[in-house]
Amino acid sequence: MDAARKVFLKKGMEGARMQEIADEAGINKSLLHYYFGSKEKLFENVFKKALKEIFDTINASIHEEQDVYSFIAVFVEKYMHIIRENAFIPNFIFNEINRNPERIRELAGLIQLDKGAFGLMLERNILEKKMARVAPEHLLIDLVGMSIFPIIARPLVQNYLFDEDENRYQQFLDQRSKHIVSFFKIALAPSSKNKTYE
Repeated sequence: MDAARKVFLKKGMEGARMQEIADEAGINKSLLHYYFGSKEKLFENVFKKALKEIFDTINASIHEEQDVYSFIAVFVEKYMHIIRENAFIPNFIFNEINRNPERIRELAGLIQLDKGAFGLMLERNILEKKMARVAPEHLLIDLVGMSIFPIIARPLVQNYLFDEDENRYQQFLDQRSKHIVSFFKIALAPSSKNKTYE
């Protein structure tokens, strides 16, 4: 599965070949077919493993008494790290949305975020006046969107902002986590005007 992840990362699901994956793993292609059946089944296993890693990490950082900014720092750092290691995931999801919308319902079932605990954590931070009131759904989409866009839009970002310089793009991603956390500290800061985001 690690070998498959490397090949999917380079070639995407459509471009990857079972022979390449077998070569990367140092095994016979027949053995690969025996255990996984097809490239699609293998991809699904890799995809599920990566999603589980994402949400296990995120859920482990959600506690009712957790400081929201500590949570945001962990969320963004871990999420971006895992997505950078598995950059085929967001592109696969977007392709499936366009190619097979019904599949998205199935994929949604793989998302195991503890929404109840997330909402309780935010409510506690709001009551303790650590942050402005914001709907959990909006905050979650804001976090994911700000983290994932530079990765799914890599050709655009790397070409337009960094003149196709790979090192500058990677440095930008390294700095991105701190920027997002700083942004939310300012955006969510409570004020005397009792700021609320709709």
